[in-house]
Amino acid sequence: MPLSIDKLNSLHQALGERYDRLAGLMHRSEDELQLTVDAISSWSVAEQMHHIASSTALMLAGVMRIAGQVSPAKLEGRISAMGRAVLMSGRFPRGKGKAPARTMPPETVSREELETAVARSRRMYDSVAEVLEKAAVSDWKVEHPYFGMLNAEQWLKLAAIHADHHFRIIEDIDSAA
Repeated sequence: MPLSIDKLNSLHQALGERYDRLAGLMHRSEDELQLTVDAISSWSVAEQMHHIASSTALMLAGVMRIAGQVSPAKLEGRISAMGRAVLMSGRFPRGKGKAPARTMPPETVSREELETAVARSRRMYDSVAEVLEKAAVSDWKVEHPYFGMLNAEQWLKLAAIHADHHFRIIEDIDSAA
């Protein structure tokens, strides 16, 4: 069933607000970027931000594959119960999941590495805008490692939910420091 282009544009725009928030966090001092509070997360603020950028870029690549009907996109498959729960609640449970290996940040993230990751992810975000109309009429899906087969709308929603999850962790690190 075709998706609404207006809905995809709205989700894309909302995701842009998360990129604006990442850009704002880039103005922090080096000490603020490297801040870690083990009781909250073993990752520093910079690692949280790097993970947001790399994960979001991969989620947006899923939208690109759906729009282009390019492997590993497929017509078959369903979202998992866990995926439905996350999308319906708009939240990830804290401490329950493990990031897929390809989204793990380096052990130490320099400002330059962080700037590169955020800029690369932002370019992917900008590119996706050009294919949203194709994605809206596509019935294709791409598999998430934990949430099953997701369509373009679900990928865009998940990207925002995921970013918000890590922004909340950053806020908690800031509050505890």
